[in-house]
Amino acid sequence: MRAEEFWTLADAWERQGLGRRDFLRLVGGGVSAATIAAILAACGGTAATPTSAPAATTAPTTAAATTAPTKATGGQATSAPTTAAAASPSAAASPSRAASPAASPAAAASAFPSGGKNSTLEPVGKQGGHVSELSFADAKTTNAMLATDGSSLTLIQMMFNALVQVSPDTGLPYPDLAAEVPTMANGGISADGLTYTFKLRTDVKWSDGTPFTSKDVVFTYTTMGNKALSGPYTNDVNERIASVTAPDDHTVVFKLKKVVAPFLIGFLSGSMYYVVPEHILASVPVDQIKSHAFSTGDPKATIGTGPFMFKEWVKDDHVTLVKNPTFFRGAPAIDQYIYKIVKDATVVSAQLKTGEGDLGSITPSLYDEMSKQPNLKVSAYDTYSFTFYAYQLDPAKTTLFQDKAVRQALAYALDRDSMVKAIDFGLAQVAVGTMPVLSWAYAPDKITNKYPFDINKANQLLDQAGWAKGPDGIRAKDGKKLSFTLWTNAGNTQRGQYVTVMQQMWKAIGVDASPKTEEWNAYITRITETHDFEIFLVGFGWQPDPDQTSMWSCDAYKGGFNLNKYCNPQVDDLLAKGLSTLDQAQRKQYYEQMENLLMDDLPSMILDFPKATSAVNKRVHNLTPNAINVYWDAHLWWVDDGK
Repeated sequence: MRAEEFWTLADAWERQGLGRRDFLRLVGGGVSAATIAAILAACGGTAATPTSAPAATTAPTTAAATTAPTKATGGQATSAPTTAAAASPSAAASPSRAASPAASPAAAASAFPSGGKNSTLEPVGKQGGHVSELSFADAKTTNAMLATDGSSLTLIQMMFNALVQVSPDTGLPYPDLAAEVPTMANGGISADGLTYTFKLRTDVKWSDGTPFTSKDVVFTYTTMGNKALSGPYTNDVNERIASVTAPDDHTVVFKLKKVVAPFLIGFLSGSMYYVVPEHILASVPVDQIKSHAFSTGDPKATIGTGPFMFKEWVKDDHVTLVKNPTFFRGAPAIDQYIYKIVKDATVVSAQLKTGEGDLGSITPSLYDEMSKQPNLKVSAYDTYSFTFYAYQLDPAKTTLFQDKAVRQALAYALDRDSMVKAIDFGLAQVAVGTMPVLSWAYAPDKITNKYPFDINKANQLLDQAGWAKGPDGIRAKDGKKLSFTLWTNAGNTQRGQYVTVMQQMWKAIGVDASPKTEEWNAYITRITETHDFEIFLVGFGWQPDPDQTSMWSCDAYKGGFNLNKYCNPQVDDLLAKGLSTLDQAQRKQYYEQMENLLMDDLPSMILDFPKATSAVNKRVHNLTPNAINVYWDAHLWWVDDGK
């Protein structure tokens, strides 16, 4: 059940004169929204304890969103946020940041998390020291409006805040820069679901001492919607938001163009967008923000509201953040957070063993070995991440994959069960459809085309499509060989193994694939900007909400995560219906139809849903890897040796 859905049903429940305790008992016991709605036979508002935020009076600031495209994230070692997607270079999947509510939703939606499975914390036992996270992918930017890779987003989470964040236990929103989560009961959400009013905290300052105000929020969303930014989130902002206004310094009003079911948790990293400082960037021409010092890392310009402040960035070596003593939730216990870049996953594991790093992903092949390390806490858990490859569908770049029979044949030729067992050591699940196993929309039995390993079917499809084997065993049609380059990122042992196995399996049906690897940032540029590929393989991650607009909609090709120029108006229509429908059962039907269209068109093939496998040094306290939100309590991390 999504947050908005929870509040809608809670309000309807109370309007029927029923007790809140009974409602919470049903939700906490896992009863579905559809069942509760059936009990109510009605639909309505929400419930949360209002927390007032004094509002100073200023002249209203207004921003109307302009129009353009969406999201792509990638590269980081352990727990990269994933909004609609997170392309990750890490050996293991990068956990997404919000899961379906499971317990105590009322508390999670109204206060800073505590007492849950992932939010039961020790009192801080020592001040000082550092935590070092290991990754083999460097960040690309320190600007939240531009970040599309996991490494960048990790740093951004440590330095910036959003209006709301998500509970690591339930995935429900709790107030961050906002003083309270908007609901219908507290007047924060209008009856038609199109207006959201946020009251802001009055005790937040940027790390340079400048007060945080509603102008910063308006500036962030206005700029993200500006086509001149060439940002990855432009499409979502412009498709969904009609305007963002600031009636006073501590109030922000969002007017939506349409009902957006996951509005509070459906944006970046399972939360709303991180807010950037208006006083730093307002004078910068929008088309120059990408190259501004704020975006490239500068202690005087990269100013945030979060628990840590930017200190230095030595490219391909490390990024150092230092504690923000004025952080509004209290100064962090540790003095420094270091994001350390190493050569590959093997080095990550080696440095976790020696204690040179405190936090990092580990490859499935090393999971058992690392679990025996006395200095480490090792965990494996399902996430919203997945491994997939995409076909180039732009005919101006190649015509090899215009016929879906070719795309389908290549999928049938892959023995994914064997790949998962041999490469992932069983720590993954073969994908059926596009929905991850943790999603409430996961419905493998409803998927028509599941693409089991069937080499005869693969050969038959290619034969029927006119691709005949030549003397060298490679298929050709009209003088063109079925030969192409298969890209993935360097440093990732698993993905290297994937493309090697795919090459061998495709060779068995007369297809010539040549694996090629590339350094992460160059690779991200290739797949997200120049689109210079025939097929690429990478990791991605959905949000808990099943909306997949950012990857499959026609408009998401420019500035979104539709990286291969796929376009099907029927899919667009179902995505739009899914976003604007609050009834979960109806949404699930739309997404099942969407998945079946996608699995027939097969613009991209989701291979599997891997578990995240990560390790934390036992000297670090209050850091709990999970599939929802890992960095929510970074200011409360502490190290028992004070180093």
